[in-house]
Amino acid sequence: MEIELKYKVDPERGREIIESECPEETDKVRTIPMDAIYYDTKDSALRERHITYRIRKEGDKYVLTVKYGKGSDKARNGLHSREEINVPVGNDFIDKPGIDVLEDTRIYRELDKAVGGQYSDDLGVMLPVKALKPVIEMRFVRKEIDIYLDEQKTSTAVLSYDEGEILAGGRKEAISEIEIELSEGKEEKLIEFGAFLSKKYNLEEGNKSKYARGLKLLDL
Repeated sequence: MEIELKYKVDPERGREIIESECPEETDKVRTIPMDAIYYDTKDSALRERHITYRIRKEGDKYVLTVKYGKGSDKARNGLHSREEINVPVGNDFIDKPGIDVLEDTRIYRELDKAVGGQYSDDLGVMLPVKALKPVIEMRFVRKEIDIYLDEQKTSTAVLSYDEGEILAGGRKEAISEIEIELSEGKEEKLIEFGAFLSKKYNLEEGNKSKYARGLKLLDL
């Protein structure tokens, strides 16, 4: 389960927040280049099922992420909550995305239905498996730190600032946002810290995920 808060910021304020909030016991802010591609079938079968399929290069690693559920579609007060599965993949996966690496996960059957596989609703009909095609690309740099959300240090999160751009359908839109993703502990502590940070820096809630913003560029 992914639970996070998002806030819109201008670049100067975003960088300031990360540097200012970096705990004294932390060596330094982690800087990670991110290049992500979001995929779907030609007939948008994944989107219709509220499934997001993404392959992202994080530094020198490649990670396949599948998010599902309607949480991000109904984000309120900047709070996003969705089921999430992450699987490390090789760099060749960018050009040959598939679902077999997710066979042992709880979302596999629904993915297989979406691409017309063995669990397709069209039983008894031999259909070609639908290819996954790139639909949205994102390039940004993430600066992140680990933080405690309470004095007891029982709830932790990753505070990050993302700066870059979304590219889709020949259009692009800037990325400049603060995220606070719960790592361990209580959601209420995340919300309390988010309220504190928002008031301190006068932040604007971000109720649209990067993927949703990419879909808007495609007029979807």
